[in-house]
Amino acid sequence: MEKRVRVYLAPHEYETYLDHCERRTRLGSRIIGESSPRIGKTVELRRNDFFVPDDPNVNIAFVRLRETKDTTEGENALGGKTRISWVPWDLYEEVQQYCEDNGIGGDDKIFDITSKRLGDLIKEAAEATAIATGNEDYRHITSHDFRAFYATNMVRRLGVDIETVMEMGSWGSRKAIEPYLASPLPRDLQNDLARAGVLERDVPVPPQLDEFGEILARLEKIERALDLDRVVDDVRDLTTSEVRALKHHVEEAETKSDQREFEATRSLNEFVNSVTLIGAATVWSGLALDRTVTRITREYNAMNATTAALTPVAGSSAYTIGLLAVILPLMVMSGTIISLDVIAAATGGVLGSTQFEFQGSIEK
Repeated sequence: MEKRVRVYLAPHEYETYLDHCERRTRLGSRIIGESSPRIGKTVELRRNDFFVPDDPNVNIAFVRLRETKDTTEGENALGGKTRISWVPWDLYEEVQQYCEDNGIGGDDKIFDITSKRLGDLIKEAAEATAIATGNEDYRHITSHDFRAFYATNMVRRLGVDIETVMEMGSWGSRKAIEPYLASPLPRDLQNDLARAGVLERDVPVPPQLDEFGEILARLEKIERALDLDRVVDDVRDLTTSEVRALKHHVEEAETKSDQREFEATRSLNEFVNSVTLIGAATVWSGLALDRTVTRITREYNAMNATTAALTPVAGSSAYTIGLLAVILPLMVMSGTIISLDVIAAATGGVLGSTQFEFQGSIEK
């Protein structure tokens, strides 16, 4: 019997495989590769197994994995406990959308197929990927390789504590999870050896980061990720799913900004003919400022920064006073002060402040 080849997928290889899956196969593969259930438990999952806790302090999604088991023998065996595992938010949304599109209720199974059939679908997708890419390694992919991708991605790339990964993935011991972990990547080995001072060549020694330093380093990577438009597969970069989530937040912020700008422009068009030029100019300046501020703050919004806002009354008043402080002297100099100008300027200030919403970002 030919010995099975374990395939350790890099993030970009994982994404390439997913690109060659039909929808059901893609979803099943993602659940295994990003939330860790074995294939036998994956086909038993019901829609309501995916959930967001009621706890107001918890804002992430999970999946219940009932009667999970581990092949480890002895005192380290898990004994068929029910576990929960983290579900990336975009995967949670994909599960819910798939269920909506296919009329799957809360107590219904998501996959009305056997584990063998899902395994066959995975092999078919792997075969298609191998043909499309010319990379024969894809032909060896099985569902177990997605568990290996999960373990390696969480431990090696994201730096999640191995005990947490073992808990979510139902590995009862380090001995059980070790076969699922790819070898340390060259950069990790170089950094460890450089810190130990055993390298003959002049290699920069990476700093030992304290907890605060690690947070700062993470934020720098998130900042860089906002401008990425490629698959990230370097262990020191963000994962593909993180970049995808960040880009989703940015695009969502842009969409909301565009919608607010459209609605304000439509309102402007309804009364612009009844106000003077300076009133219209004031309105447009408010819209332009809103657009600028939205672009400045979207990076913070994408990093889940907390938005601080003045009340509508206080905000509108402050913004209008500020505008009039600039505009009134100009009107005095031009000799065109009339009540309609003042009203138009004030109206523009109120509208501008309403669109602006006095957004400011503060770190949590």
